[in-house]
Amino acid sequence: MEYEFKAVTKDGQRKSGVKDAMSQTDLARGLRDEGYFLVWSKEKNSASQDESKAKNLWSQAESSFGELFKRVSLQEKMIFSRHLALMIRAGFSLNKALETLVKQTKNKYFASVIKDLGDQVSSGKTLHQAVSAHTDVFPPMFINMVKVGEASGKLNETLALVTMHLRREYALMRKIRGAMVYPIVILAAMAGVGAVMMAFVLPQLSLTFSELNVPLPMSTRIIFALSNFLSRFWYLVLIILAAVVFAGNFIFRKTERGKKFLNFLFLKMPIFSDITKKINSARFSRTLCSLVSGGVPLAEAIDITSDTLTNYFYKKAVGGTKAEIEKGKKVSALLAERPDLFPPIVTEMLAVGEETGSFSLMLEELAKFFESEVSVATKSMSSVIEPLIMIVIGSAVGIFALSVIQPIYSIGTGI
Repeated sequence: MEYEFKAVTKDGQRKSGVKDAMSQTDLARGLRDEGYFLVWSKEKNSASQDESKAKNLWSQAESSFGELFKRVSLQEKMIFSRHLALMIRAGFSLNKALETLVKQTKNKYFASVIKDLGDQVSSGKTLHQAVSAHTDVFPPMFINMVKVGEASGKLNETLALVTMHLRREYALMRKIRGAMVYPIVILAAMAGVGAVMMAFVLPQLSLTFSELNVPLPMSTRIIFALSNFLSRFWYLVLIILAAVVFAGNFIFRKTERGKKFLNFLFLKMPIFSDITKKINSARFSRTLCSLVSGGVPLAEAIDITSDTLTNYFYKKAVGGTKAEIEKGKKVSALLAERPDLFPPIVTEMLAVGEETGSFSLMLEELAKFFESEVSVATKSMSSVIEPLIMIVIGSAVGIFALSVIQPIYSIGTGI
């Protein structure tokens, strides 16, 4: 196929035109061999806009499904970064260190990625160029820190800084996931017990009431009808649940509208609003601190930081400051325009850091503060969610018991 493209070198030289390639991946690989990085491309004389959108949605759906089998955990990236830094410090050549890490990595997909890194480095490319070809594995922060480390000749020190950042990020994620384990386990157990009752117990009761010709109230008839449907078409229910999970994952993780809607809910829901703001403030402070400390220019560091934020509104707010920062405006003043996202402590401490020349130090202190706040908030969230779950379980059990006991009571009283 013929592709229209725009590409750029690491020195900023631009190139555009039309090139034959089997796919966009082959196009990017061919340009990379010429020293260019692909930044935009599309098929020449492609189909209509609607067809293009449909193809794009289908490719995103395929990508969403493929991610289930091509996942590299944050812990694996942290271990890779730490071991690579240690090996370089010990005197290993870069390609030898990567070759050793391939053998040590249990994740087969990640091992194949590291092997490709080693092959590219052996062919004469820099590590930055190699990791830039795997943006699905390595985040922008990692890629740019590698670039700075190679340029300064301090790759092992930069990788050690990346390792510390990933360790903090991993600890933060563990706190969040730990807070959600209890409610998820309780709800899953409740759903399992309910499914067993619906599939095995209620059909027998329904048959008994039918033989006794007992008049059933509306709530009981609804429960028995649902039980009958689940026992007869359980496979259909499983298919529907799988489709709902896959569709939800695609909509809320791959489409901009879905992300925006979900992130808006988390920012406005009473229980999750406070912890969402603290998590994003911690991630913003930690990432920007690591980048600035590593020698990345502030405007570029802000742009990279915005890519690492998962909340749509934080991403837009931080990313929108880059152009103003390049004009000389201060970060604290720009973030102060969004008090709904950044509390006063963020803007005030950053303002002090900008005035005293201790900007990275203030970011470090902010990161520590919000990470400790997240720890407290997750524990508080568990204590708040627990009674709510008990209320939900109690209500479900009460409705179920009333619907079953009422007909039995009618038999006993002869009503």
